[in-house]
Amino acid sequence: MLRKISIFRVVLLGCIVLIPLASARAVSIDPSNASIQYTGRWNFDSPSEPWIAWQGSTLLVKFSGTKITGEFDAGSTTEQFRVIVDGVPNPNRLYMSRFRETYTLADGLADTEHTVVIMKETFYGANTTFYGFEITGTIMAPPTRPSLRIEFFGDSNMDGYSLYSEKNSGDMGTYYAYPAMVTRMLGAEMNDEAVSGATLYGGGDNTVGSFIFSEDYYNQDSSYRSGFDPHIIIVNAGANDLGASKNTIKNRYKNVVSDLRTVYGSDPHIVLFNSYGWDVNEPANYSHEVVTELADPNLSVCLFPWLWEQWHGAQWDHSGEAHVLVDHLESINPAWAQVNANDIVDGFGRDWDFANGSFEHTAPFGGFGWRYHVDGVERVYDTAGAVDGDYFIRLDQGEEVHQPTDATGDFLPGATIGGEPYYINAFIRGTSPGAQAQIITHVEGQQLYTHDDNPGTFQTTTFNLTTDWEEYTHTATAPSGIWTLFNYLRAESGTVEFDNVRMSNIPVPEPSAILGLPAGAALVSLLARRRKQCPRKCADLDESIVQARARQIDGDRIA
Repeated sequence: MLRKISIFRVVLLGCIVLIPLASARAVSIDPSNASIQYTGRWNFDSPSEPWIAWQGSTLLVKFSGTKITGEFDAGSTTEQFRVIVDGVPNPNRLYMSRFRETYTLADGLADTEHTVVIMKETFYGANTTFYGFEITGTIMAPPTRPSLRIEFFGDSNMDGYSLYSEKNSGDMGTYYAYPAMVTRMLGAEMNDEAVSGATLYGGGDNTVGSFIFSEDYYNQDSSYRSGFDPHIIIVNAGANDLGASKNTIKNRYKNVVSDLRTVYGSDPHIVLFNSYGWDVNEPANYSHEVVTELADPNLSVCLFPWLWEQWHGAQWDHSGEAHVLVDHLESINPAWAQVNANDIVDGFGRDWDFANGSFEHTAPFGGFGWRYHVDGVERVYDTAGAVDGDYFIRLDQGEEVHQPTDATGDFLPGATIGGEPYYINAFIRGTSPGAQAQIITHVEGQQLYTHDDNPGTFQTTTFNLTTDWEEYTHTATAPSGIWTLFNYLRAESGTVEFDNVRMSNIPVPEPSAILGLPAGAALVSLLARRRKQCPRKCADLDESIVQARARQIDGDRIA
């Protein structure tokens, strides 16, 4: 049998000598190696066996070589990790078991420099111990740490509960939860202490007040200091305190702020990050009072709409939260402006509009902002056939998707006064003659479970379709006291396709609305509007407008 070996040539006294090249050897790297960069509340009592509890904590190693493995023990449960190689996250989570095992983190890499980060995605109640790396190559000095540091304290919304499901049934996760998104958007470093069900303050382990002083969740020590010195602290809790009186909850906020100041001093800016639109007694109603009463110049409130009813937000929704928070931080300090694109486009529609109305973007778990992506909707890739971009959606008879939006359109808590109009324009077609589509508007008040599920009160428009893309308009009007709109796209009969769906509180002018303009100006206005709506594909639409306008002008002349 022939054995392939790598060789190089040495010319010695006119002779060619073939010498086998030694293959690169794996090198063991002890956890105490100074070239490993740790982030999070790691315990180094045993430097060669450090352990971590909190999710969002990371290990970073830079090396030149082709392969890296790591040895871990997830303790008494299975924990999930995300491996990021050269800035690219592995699409699959790494599940680490309760026994000490060696895991391949990256293999088959080009024989050059690489940076590998391992992020702990979950905290299911146990400590994970790290025993070292094995690298086929050479370890290198780590990169300089980011100059901006953010610490997060919170409950299930912050810990990424059900991050992989729009129906509250998936795993928790950290990499695509809003704290990690915000951290990457700002080019920062984070610590993240958040657990489902956490309250602000009180007895027991599961409170923000306890997290401040805890290395591992279960044990608190008022003298504990992690060594992390944040510039920004985000507190996202209070929902689980509901049931206590308003004054009690306000005092809990004040106790949390006081403890944070004891540990971190007066310099970090603290943000009370709360959602609105889920309960008539929600803390968002009065968290600004806490700021006013404390008169702390480095304390602010940032609010976002809770648009996913009784569920927790999934990755797409966390992107919306991340963008709201980044906007707020930049308003506090322009130096905290976004420097990196987010992994997912803004999950919240702005200026009364929908998010992702042309269906071009998705989150890693598969959702694309129109719920529920698991209920049969087909997102079709067809560059030539789409009205705007490369995608449209296809619904079979009886299928529907919806997107919730802030009813007042301003991303501030509050209800409609009644009579506010909403204009929804969409390009729709049937895949066969006789298909019918519907756009349906539902409403909800401030409190969860007040979603109007009575079909008799839905605002519905039914469209008889052709097999060509045509633009249709649905108009709805808000009753008073409404906080959230739910707009549905539905295939009433046949198979229906939607693209370039938009909403506004201002009606989109139709050709008849500008017939008073000179013919040339009318065409320019119409074409400009169409190009704004579908900037990448308007040739056929432009031609149809020209023909329609010519017919209208001829009719005016005859009259």
